[in-house]
Amino acid sequence: FTFLSMSIGISALMIMGGSRNQLVGGSINIGNASISTNTIIGPAIGLIVALFLFIQIISYPKVIVNRRVKDIDRNLLFVLRTILVQIRSGVPIFDTFVSIATSDYGEISNEFRMVIEKVRAGKPVIESLEELAVRNPSMYFRRALWQLVNALKSGSNVGDNLENVINALSKEQLVEIRRYQSVLNPLAMMYMMIAVIVPSLGITVMIILSTFPGMEAIGSESVFWALLGGVSFMQFMFMSVIKSKRPNLMGS
Repeated sequence: FTFLSMSIGISALMIMGGSRNQLVGGSINIGNASISTNTIIGPAIGLIVALFLFIQIISYPKVIVNRRVKDIDRNLLFVLRTILVQIRSGVPIFDTFVSIATSDYGEISNEFRMVIEKVRAGKPVIESLEELAVRNPSMYFRRALWQLVNALKSGSNVGDNLENVINALSKEQLVEIRRYQSVLNPLAMMYMMIAVIVPSLGITVMIILSTFPGMEAIGSESVFWALLGGVSFMQFMFMSVIKSKRPNLMGS
């Protein structure tokens, strides 16, 4: 329904706007009938734009979830080390959670605030942590929470369990950094080729060709502006790809 509404609305705007614009106007003769080009171009562009907007709307919740996961994973090692230090210093587990909730650890602080509210409302700490582990989207955070819950249930040493989780996550962080480094090498070569070498050589060739008779249009200002726009777009795309490949556990 949303897709159809956007498509019909954009098509109508294109048809009405095109009927007032002589550059867009025109007609196609099919037998004895004459069809305005606006009636064809309007729905076509409307469908394309509506499809693009519909895909964005559908994928928006996933984008929000991925953003939360990245924020959680980025601060996770710092939070676990803070909990480990406080527990081994003799601080009660609930006071440790309060310290995390009042600190600036992004989404993790928000999650622990909810845990504290539930505990203060009468729910056991273990049950509150289990609910957090079930609904949280971060795999690493869930793993750490389940280790903490199991340690609290069995009465084993919480500090030792947390230390094992921290060591495992640190090793995972090193693996992700090495994997990220292996991905960056070919991306850097492609960036040098597409965003630096090709535009430089292209401008040189265009300047030379524009000196020949009949090819003056190649050296026009609009061509250089188009080239600048293309290079800027490619650089933006490369920066987006590099940022998307960055491991979550690397931190800020």
